[in-house]
Amino acid sequence: MKITLEDLLKIIAKSLNIKVSKISIKTKDTDLEEWDSLGQLSIISALDKKFKGKVKFDSVASVANINSIANFLKKKKLLK
Repeated sequence: MKITLEDLLKIIAKSLNIKVSKISIKTKDTDLEEWDSLGQLSIISALDKKFKGKVKFDSVASVANINSIANFLKKKKLLK
């Protein structure tokens, strides 16, 4: 199952409880006060749930921007 960049942005926005219009591929954790350690866990948890635990997201645990998450998913062939 692959997701689009738009899907990824929606997942992240929902995880951080913000509007999707507040983020883009260029957004960094330092751009949003909602993206703290709890926000990071929420994003990882949401991605894990989306892919039904089939992807090890431990390497995303320290990722600090949306572009890096997108690149990780592209490498795993999960992002269109």
